[in-house]
Amino acid sequence: MLRLRLRSAGACITAAAAALVCSMPNTASAEISSDRVEFMGYGRMGIGWTKSGQVVSGRYMNLTRRRALGGRLEEGDYLEPMMRLHLKKADKDKDTETTVDLVTSFEMYSSGGSVVSSLSNGDTDSIKIFPEQAYIQAKNVFTPGLEIWLGSRLYRKNDIHIADYYYFNNLPAQGVGAIYTRPGFGEIDVAILTKTGSSPFFRTNVGMPDGPPQQVTRQRTMFVAEYKYLFGPKTSFVQALGELHVVPRSGKQDIQTDAAVNPPDWGAVGGAKVHLDFGGDSFSDTSIRYGTRIANGAESGGSTFDTFGSTAADGTYKGAYGVELVEHFGIDIQRVVGINGYFAAHYSQGTSDLAPSATPRDANARSDYVVGVRPTIFVTDQFHMITEATFQTRKDDGKAQGMAVKLSVVPTIVPSGGRSMWTRPHIRGIYTLGIYNQAAQDQLMSQFLETVGPTKLAHFVGARTEWWF
Repeated sequence: MLRLRLRSAGACITAAAAALVCSMPNTASAEISSDRVEFMGYGRMGIGWTKSGQVVSGRYMNLTRRRALGGRLEEGDYLEPMMRLHLKKADKDKDTETTVDLVTSFEMYSSGGSVVSSLSNGDTDSIKIFPEQAYIQAKNVFTPGLEIWLGSRLYRKNDIHIADYYYFNNLPAQGVGAIYTRPGFGEIDVAILTKTGSSPFFRTNVGMPDGPPQQVTRQRTMFVAEYKYLFGPKTSFVQALGELHVVPRSGKQDIQTDAAVNPPDWGAVGGAKVHLDFGGDSFSDTSIRYGTRIANGAESGGSTFDTFGSTAADGTYKGAYGVELVEHFGIDIQRVVGINGYFAAHYSQGTSDLAPSATPRDANARSDYVVGVRPTIFVTDQFHMITEATFQTRKDDGKAQGMAVKLSVVPTIVPSGGRSMWTRPHIRGIYTLGIYNQAAQDQLMSQFLETVGPTKLAHFVGARTEWWF
């Protein structure tokens, strides 16, 4: 089954690439030489144990909802191969010439946390393979500095890697966009993106107070604009973000009332970010983002299209909002010690006008924050001693606030050598201690607690390799 899926995915990618190459003008060659293909990717693989024997590889100790905020050392196996096919390359000495690329990627992981164990046990049904990106990217079109793209893209640029957290403008979707860059002017990035799904597009029993909510799928359209201006002697910049999300009135009719199930709705987002480059691996990124109505996604680092909360009596998200605040920094101390850390806080509020049918279990406000730091001592070029500590909280509406502390010791071999926090690959030994308060235990707030049961102290021992290229 796995081989069949891999062959199918590979066949689709190859067929698409061949079709696009052959459709180029006669000046382009249909032959794919080695200098026209780039292979990139990210991956991690490893094993994990706990003293009680449950399968804990990939079961986060964090107080997780949507994301792994709070550290990622115990996460499961993951493969993300990526290919960039140069349909039209520029000469090495002509950086203003038009170039055209096809970019594809897919992700592979196991619902059981471990790809290797799933394969060795013959449990190929747990292996998941998904196309992730497929888009055309053309640079220096019409004029130098103008880039256009169309397709399915991981539209995101801000990452706290040690927390596996994309923030500020994380909007992976299908769409079309353009980026224009000019020295002295800055960079403007505009896109029209689409997202399809049933959440949050359901009404809360409008006209049917005794009936179940009606689930309706509609397409969300997002208009995104960003502006970035560089300042200072290095790569420091300020960045502004604006989004407008809209959904139309649903065409589906309620059989009993013959009325539209969903009204139209909208949401708006505003944000700002400042990046300070201090040289080497030292930097500071500070950002804030505020979203309204259907663009109020912020829960545990969610994208703005992850609408949170219950609807109002009229089926809209009027009064709903979400706030995200992030500080991400790096400190490079003479290539002897590197410190990577972050603070992230989120507050999500559903509509201010709850429907009469709403019950206390309909959580309509949630908050969380996390502080994390990962110091790395460069003992030698090929041996780094990594430690990591996080403090995190999570509060769901009407429930006690859960808290957790995670402490990790991670001796790491870096075979390629280098005194940087970003040098890869890593071959790591991992020990993590998790400490939970009573509320976190009672509510089983982490995947790890869901697996091993309520406990104040949780232990993870493992080994893992991580790479990117």
